[in-house]
Amino acid sequence: MPTNPPPPKVDLHTHTHPSQPMPGVISIQSLSLSTGISFPEEQGLYYSLGLHPWELPSLGDDALEMLEYHLDREPRIIALGEAGLDRRCDTDFALQVHLFEEQIKISERRQLPLIIHLVGAQDELLRLHKKYSPRSPWVIHGFRGKPSSARPLLDKGLYLSFGEHYQGESLTLANHFGRAFLETDDQATLPIGSVYELASSVLGIEEEELTQSLWIRAQRLFSGRICWQ
Repeated sequence: MPTNPPPPKVDLHTHTHPSQPMPGVISIQSLSLSTGISFPEEQGLYYSLGLHPWELPSLGDDALEMLEYHLDREPRIIALGEAGLDRRCDTDFALQVHLFEEQIKISERRQLPLIIHLVGAQDELLRLHKKYSPRSPWVIHGFRGKPSSARPLLDKGLYLSFGEHYQGESLTLANHFGRAFLETDDQATLPIGSVYELASSVLGIEEEELTQSLWIRAQRLFSGRICWQ
């Protein structure tokens, strides 16, 4: 009698394209208009695409048009981002807010989750969340803040994704809310399995249980756009 394959580990946000398919892993690779775009067809590989606040000065006036162009043509782009707000970078903050708002509108229109880069601008982010009352999920990637910072985001229904470094109490809180994910971000040599291993220890649950929980959570987040054999 056939048995169901074990669920995959989900790397919610990575900039690294694996040199070969990674058994047992689904990766959401973050792409950038500023570095060129390709979409290799590999098992377990999906994409997000957005306008990162660091890159806005180097993008042309047609950046939003190009973003929509790729969204129209590539069904494996299952999230928008990373978009976001960063008060510690040199990009004009008014420009950041404007293009972040435009990406909120795209996210809502296309019903795609929004993957968010957030540095020093949580109050502004919450203001925009209140303004737009989005129905599509928002995910703060690479979250390293304390529980006191995590709680207002979780209370508004946002998800938090955790990488190599984070506050254990924040991960525990987000997982209690059912809104934690794990990622490798830009750490090319960091296997997602190591992130899961540490997180399961922090949370005090078996790694298999965590993997199953995050897989079910990811299927909901991406509205069934991801699949596994």
